[in-house]
Order: sequence, then C-alpha cells, then structure tokens
Amino acid sequence: MEKHELIEKLRSNMSRDTWNNWLSTAQILELDDKKVIVGLGNLFIKEAVEKRFGSIIKETINNIAGKPLEVVFKEIPISKEQKNAVNGPIIKNRPLKLSEFNPEFTFDSFVTGNSNRIAYYSALEVCKNPGKYNPLFIYGDVGLGKTHLLHAIGNFLMENAPDLKVKYVTAEEFMNQMMDGIRASEMENFRERFRRNVDFLLIDDVQFLIGKNTVQSELFHTFNSLFNSRKQIVICSDRTPDELATFHPRLISRFEMGLITDIQAPDKTTKYLIAKKMAQMISLQLTDDVAYYLAEHVDTNLRKLRGAIMNLLLQSQISGTPVNIESAKTIVNSMIRMNTNKVRLQSPQVLETVKIDTVIDLVATEFNINRKDIFSSSRKKEIALARQVLAYLFKTTMKLKTKDISEKLDKNHSTIIHSVKKIEHSLLMGNEMIKNKINNIKNKLEDEKGILTI
Repeated sequence: MEKHELIEKLRSNMSRDTWNNWLSTAQILELDDKKVIVGLGNLFIKEAVEKRFGSIIKETINNIAGKPLEVVFKEIPISKEQKNAVNGPIIKNRPLKLSEFNPEFTFDSFVTGNSNRIAYYSALEVCKNPGKYNPLFIYGDVGLGKTHLLHAIGNFLMENAPDLKVKYVTAEEFMNQMMDGIRASEMENFRERFRRNVDFLLIDDVQFLIGKNTVQSELFHTFNSLFNSRKQIVICSDRTPDELATFHPRLISRFEMGLITDIQAPDKTTKYLIAKKMAQMISLQLTDDVAYYLAEHVDTNLRKLRGAIMNLLLQSQISGTPVNIESAKTIVNSMIRMNTNKVRLQSPQVLETVKIDTVIDLVATEFNINRKDIFSSSRKKEIALARQVLAYLFKTTMKLKTKDISEKLDKNHSTIIHSVKKIEHSLLMGNEMIKNKINNIKNKLEDEKGILTI
C-alpha cells in the first residue's frame, strides 16, 4: 500500500469534523511492514491528536492494513516558507495571538434550537459586525453552551479576521493576573494587555467576581477603555446582570447597555441533535434510538450528555462491540445511581454539617486566621472579632439556636448573646469593615451552589 492510499483510507474512516479540525495536516512520513509514522502540523496538534484520537487512529490503520502495525505520531518540521502559510484554523499564524481556542468549539459544531438560537446568532453577528451589539451579555445555567459560543467567536475570528487581537479569559484568570500585577508592581503591563492590546475581549463566568470589589473596579475601567475605543466585549454569566449581587451599579449598567440574551435548557429534539453531533465529533456511530434515549434520560446539563457519550465510546472500544440501546441504558443507570448517592449525601443532617464547616472556614479565611484559632482561648482582637462574627452568622444566617451555637463554639450562653449583640450594634453604627467582611462571607456562601442552600 502506498502512503497516499493509506492517508485517503484513513480520511474516509474519520468524521469530516474530526478530520478538518485535527487531521487536515496529517501525512504518512514512513510506511513499511512493521511501522507507520504519522506526521502532524505542529507539536500542539501532534500531542492533542495522540491524546484524543491515538487509539482510534491506531485501530483504524491496523484494520486498513489487515495486520498489527506500530503507529507513531511525529511533528512535521516547518520550513521558513511554511511559517507564513495558512493551513487551517488550528495552526493559523496571527500577528499577536493572545489566547488558545478549543478547535472543537465552532459555530458549525454548535447545535441550535429554540433554546439557544438567539444567543447563537447574536454571537455570530458580533463577529461579522463588531461594535453593533456592545457589550453582548450571554447568561444561562451551567453546561448549556456559553463557553462554546465564546470559543466559537475566537475560532471564527482566527479564520476570518486574523489581524484582530482576540483575548479569551475567565473572570478568575482576570483576577489572578491582576493580583500578579499588583504583587509585581506591574499593573501598567496588566492594563496594557487588557485595554490597549485587545480588539475583542471575551470574559467567561463573570459571576466569579461577586464580592470582589477591587477586581470589579478594575474590570469597570477596562470595560470603559475598550468600549470607548469601539472594541467589542462579550461577557458570559450564569445569571442576569441585575442578579450579580454586590456588583457596583455602574458596572451592571455597562452590562445592560448592549444586547442581553440567554441560553435555556434544550428540548428533547435539540438534545437528540446535540447527542448526534457530539458523537460525530469523536467518530462514534450513534444510532437514532440511542441518541433519543440519551436525550430522554440525561438531564439538561450538556456536559453530562457528553460524559455519557464518552463513556459509550470507551465501553465500545473495550468490548469491541458497537454502541447499542443496552449499553446506553447501562451508562445512564450508572449516572442515576451516582445522582442518587449525591442526593443521599445531601440529606438535611449532612448538609447542615457541611454548611457549618463551610461558614467556619470562610470566617477564618476572611480574618486571615487559622480555623483552630477560633476554638482556642486566645483573646487577640482579630480572633475574638472573628469568633463574634461567626456567632452572628450562625444566629442570623443559619438560624441556629443560642444553645447550639454555645456548644459548637464551646462558649457559655451569655458570651454568645453578647457576641451577637455586639456585631448587631457595630452594623447599626455603620462599621464598614465588619459590614464588608460579613458581606464577603455571605457572597462566598452564595457561590457554594449545589452544596449550600442558605
């Protein structure tokens, strides 16, 4: 068999999306009776293909050859002439590439339905007409495709507007880079990266900044700088702008001045199409009955749907049998058992213990002390104040009885009453330091969704 024949047969056995996204640069560098060396466009693609599709490619080549062969993946050396060539979205050269984008998250791979169509076309529109909807604010629950759309924007612009400087960042990464800039006295460099060296800023999970007032202030000025320079901003969140507790009104008003759109949970028909697309992207043959079964029985979080499909692929590879409705039922039943255990672990008794431990840890962190200090006999001002705030939160937020608080903190009844009254008095008198610390703790408690319900 010739090299070109093998590569063509390999192409015909892979899905079009998988080939175009990952294997468009593939070449057979060496071929003999014992070994095949597959060359790929660069080190990034080589490592990603070997990790994601290595076993499938090896199995496919062995089936084509009709005998076991050693399959090795290598990076194709790039000549000077090739460095400036365009070879597809993954290896496109850009003057200033600011972020890596998941090549699987494109507009083509995003399945639209009534639940997400407006968000999809809004994201596509800001690519084609930057500044028309500025900012674009997309909100929706976890696992419904918000991050997919942000990466789709990045991939689209890499392909169609390579001179634009596009930066994707999560809110947590934004905060961490800002803190690094403060510690290194390099805030000007930080601001240069986000304000003057960006044409498109894509911010994911902005709700992470709830309670982080200093970072919100920096984001506000970054937003203004980009907006006034007519640079496009796209923001994703798991809640609407007005539900971003503690966000300054001036920042919320900036979010609301553009287009706000949501992604809702998909209906069963859309989930069926998504399941088919997810399977196609990993070269898994998913029959209609299996796709419908998954759409019917896996909940609305699309990450769980993808997890079920990946499990089906693994099961099929191990057993050597095609995916069928029985294997799908096995995977779904396993997921149901896991969820049942999760519900059991979230019984009222278990949840109360988790809540109490979480509140103690958050108070210790907020006051920069060790957890054991709270239960010590120390009378240091900071430790005593933390102990009083903890008693106040137990009483007002968790609705614990004074007797129970006394037992948990190992303090007498009158001490707990005095602690609660002292904090109440401080808040009444406008003590901003205590107010801010309590608000920070409450905001972090709010972030513990799925575990805490306070």
